[in-house]
Amino acid sequence: MVEGPGCTLNGEKIRAKVQKGQKVIKIHGTETNTSSAGSSPSSFQIFMGCEFTGVETLGKEMFMYFGTRALRLHFGMNGSLRINPQNKTDLNGKPPALVVQLSNDVVCFFDTTVEIRLTEAGKQKVRAMESLDVCSPKFSFSRAVEAVKRESARMLCDVLLDQSVLPGVGNIIKNEALFDSGLNPAVKVKQLTDEQVHHLVKMTRDFTLLFYKCRKNGSPLYKHYKVYKRPNCGQCSGTITVCRLGDNGRMTYFCQRCQTGDPSEINISKLPTRNSLIGWVYQGEMCSSHDDDDVAKREEEEWACPLCTLINLPSHKSCEACMSPRPEEPPKLEHSPLSRDLIRYPCNAFAKPLQEIKMNRRAAFGNTTLVLTSLSAKPDSPLSLAINQTNTLETARGPSVRSDLQQKSHSNGNGGMRFKGNEQYKRESPADHSQPNKRMRTMNGELPGGSMQHSGRDTQKNDASLSTTPCCKSHHRPCALRVVTKDGENKGRQFYTCSLPKETQCNFFEWADLHFPMCHHGKRTLMKTVLKLGPNNGRNFYTCPVKMGKQCNFFQWAENGPGISNLPGR
Repeated sequence: MVEGPGCTLNGEKIRAKVQKGQKVIKIHGTETNTSSAGSSPSSFQIFMGCEFTGVETLGKEMFMYFGTRALRLHFGMNGSLRINPQNKTDLNGKPPALVVQLSNDVVCFFDTTVEIRLTEAGKQKVRAMESLDVCSPKFSFSRAVEAVKRESARMLCDVLLDQSVLPGVGNIIKNEALFDSGLNPAVKVKQLTDEQVHHLVKMTRDFTLLFYKCRKNGSPLYKHYKVYKRPNCGQCSGTITVCRLGDNGRMTYFCQRCQTGDPSEINISKLPTRNSLIGWVYQGEMCSSHDDDDVAKREEEEWACPLCTLINLPSHKSCEACMSPRPEEPPKLEHSPLSRDLIRYPCNAFAKPLQEIKMNRRAAFGNTTLVLTSLSAKPDSPLSLAINQTNTLETARGPSVRSDLQQKSHSNGNGGMRFKGNEQYKRESPADHSQPNKRMRTMNGELPGGSMQHSGRDTQKNDASLSTTPCCKSHHRPCALRVVTKDGENKGRQFYTCSLPKETQCNFFEWADLHFPMCHHGKRTLMKTVLKLGPNNGRNFYTCPVKMGKQCNFFQWAENGPGISNLPGR
């Protein structure tokens, strides 16, 4: 789903590249407003010759104004727009849903629903609800809190997705904001205190701004996920519960350890905070107290003398060399509406470096040793583990083995480098979690980035299933397991294909469901996942592939095979 931040960026793109005052020369598409009977492509002819006067966004909606008429656009799941494209098709070769040709520019919309509205009605809606839009600079915390409180009898997962309450919130923001608030998605609004409602709104707004920043800068958003489409919780590493919850049955991801069903157990001041280079919003009284135990305070930092540049200890009040007083703390930056996102620098625990690299070099006056330290490399990487094993052998076998090991390291191209891990790695890097593709079903437990996912229910079965995963013949790499999404008799079937990117992958193909049982119709069954909350949540089963209403009553649990760690889509 293109959530509020994506729609906001689309609006900014049009404002930046499409100049106002241009007239519509040609427009064609299909109106998707079901309320207008007999709508056809000719309905857009009323825009011919009209002048483009601007664009506005509200949550997931975009309004393009042409005089007294307007186009209301919704980007749905995979909608997008392109301005002045050379090829008027998307990456999959699909034609645009709407093409607006102006005097100097052409705007193409793909996978987008279009409705014809009155300009005045669109502007009134934007003015009335922009203070509730989580992406808007005019967002009002007080009004948003009151809007959430009015939905006292509804579950939080439904309230957050209601576009009449908080426009712009989508499924990703919903799941991550609830995690940051420590609340179970099934909790009802009336169970929360005023402080908890306020904190939930703030976490929703904060993650929305993080979402916006990542999309605008092109940085991967999935590295900031704690629960969404993850096999394990990003905080406690517990198993993520996946279910369909709420009035619309939207996919919901939550951690039963970190998100409680009893809001009275929550202490907001002790909830974990995100450590990210992209900071959170703090405005006036909205600033809440956070535990910054891992962040260096002023009295813990070394300081440089502005006169003689000597580096002094944190406890010194004046310079040891020239006795100059320690400079005052620089004034804090004001949070202007134009620059509301501040950078919070990474935590520094002032511990020993995770690794040391020692390089022995031969110099003119003898041998020298250069020691390099790394603050981010993992000591448990395969290379480091292997070298640590050799260091252990050196200690056990004595100096005679040292020369042999050094010769091996030179023959392997390591240039005489030796790695030494000083302490066990404790903190998980966001980059360790790689996000699976929407169309991929990671049945064998291997994600595209090479990271492994475990369901927590049957880890041994996941490990056993890796041995059955075929390798492509050209690259000899484990294949990726995918699902047929095109309409037809094979829709929903699983198959193996080369795991490399589309540009470099080979043409390897193999059906992955040949060992699946046959239903009573004599057709190959499909594997599905239990999404209802209960003891069987997350288990996979075989069922008839025929459409609903014509299915037979075949059912069988999938206890073995590559489907144990199946993660459903949205």
